[in-house]
Amino acid sequence: MKTCVVLLSVLSLAAATLPNLVDLANANNATTLTQFLATAGLADVIRDQGPFTIIAPVDSAFAKIPSDVAANLTANPNVLANILQYHVIKGEIFTFDLKSGEVLTSLNGHAIRVYMNGGQIFFNQAKVVSMDVLQGSNGVIYLVDEVLSVPEGTIDQILLNPDYNISEFLELVKVAHLEGVLNRTSGQRYTLFAPSNAAINSLDPSILQKIKSSYSLTHRLVEYHLHRGTLHEKSLDHNGRITTAYSGHYISVTVGSDGVTKLNNVATLQETDLEAEDGVVHVISHVLIPSSLFSSIVG
Repeated sequence: MKTCVVLLSVLSLAAATLPNLVDLANANNATTLTQFLATAGLADVIRDQGPFTIIAPVDSAFAKIPSDVAANLTANPNVLANILQYHVIKGEIFTFDLKSGEVLTSLNGHAIRVYMNGGQIFFNQAKVVSMDVLQGSNGVIYLVDEVLSVPEGTIDQILLNPDYNISEFLELVKVAHLEGVLNRTSGQRYTLFAPSNAAINSLDPSILQKIKSSYSLTHRLVEYHLHRGTLHEKSLDHNGRITTAYSGHYISVTVGSDGVTKLNNVATLQETDLEAEDGVVHVISHVLIPSSLFSSIVG
């Protein structure tokens, strides 16, 4: 009994000597984060409560945000608080707790995906810059190289967002009766390569009409633009191929000497890493047509 009491006393003393999470972040190249926490009225919560796991963008990550966007966030504490809460998870999560492919839940209830590849850890698109997890008195911190984007709803809801100009592909999703599949907050996650409205409208009208008039063609075409699992842009930086929901069919990925990624040697990534509760969306410049459907669609 005395041994247990002594051990607990030692552990309590050790915890008491550790800095709180705000001070810890401030001392480890995450000063912009702590400034934003103060602006959003969250500093006291992160300092005094917990335990928490903080996915902390380093200062250079926040520096990538355009100055006008950063100013707008500072002027809107509620919006800023929502972004910051997405970087906080209840409880302490150490590296040995993490499993590649698992989905964590942020403080404000959104999905955060974990990838582990080649000894590196990613939270969504953000890479952990040091494998040394920072231990504080009320939690732990992972330093990352990107600011996470709060999910904008489901994949279906992202397709509806006029800012991305991909609503034409949603019409194909509806014809394929796959709208419900892409409008879930749990279960299977997907990566959708969504052709822009311009890409779809560049198809010959007779070809587009042929696609839309056939459930079978549309269903398989939409499935060909879907990958089961989540792939952020950083996963598309090397040559290879991607499995699709259209069984047995793949999308080729090639990266040119100019660093430009192309899918099936025709489509480029126009907008990337649009976070959804059920996956991630990339806007692409061309409609991808699998070889097995080419004669049915084009012929």
